[in-house]
Amino acid sequence: MRGLLLLALLALPARAWEDGYDDPPPIQRYLAELQLGDSLEDVQRIYPPAQDWPSYVDPRGRVTRYRVERAYAKAFPNWTQAMMLGFKRGRLVDIQVIYNAKRSGEKTSEELARDLSLTYGEGDRTGDKFWWTDSKTVIRVYPVEVPVFKDGERGVEWRTSIQILDKDLWKRID
Repeated sequence: MRGLLLLALLALPARAWEDGYDDPPPIQRYLAELQLGDSLEDVQRIYPPAQDWPSYVDPRGRVTRYRVERAYAKAFPNWTQAMMLGFKRGRLVDIQVIYNAKRSGEKTSEELARDLSLTYGEGDRTGDKFWWTDSKTVIRVYPVEVPVFKDGERGVEWRTSIQILDKDLWKRID
């Protein structure tokens, strides 16, 4: 009997007793009032288009990607510069939010990653990119370059970006 108990304990994952805490909670599947699985109609109800949203079909994963900027929607989050939305088979599978300059100055990608670590535990990191995964979802935080036109000069500036996506999509594109 003791031998069976010992075998059962050895079969448990090491992390179960490693730090004394339960596994991190599942990654939330919503961002900026949108939820993975929403239809395009659901998204356009929340952010009514002021004009057609530019889109293209990404050959990696055959995802239709829309770029939504403040000028393209009648309603838009104040802290957001742009959203990249990916749809597959009519359902939202990828939400990326790029913070505006003010919000990026208040919350860098490292600070946002530190905040997310409090909820989801220590994430993985490569350079300035951070990510967390569970069985269905990936959340990523990283800086992105955005084009700017300042004082008559073209250039780029860094912005904080957060993205949630279906895990099976992430396996195909990264």
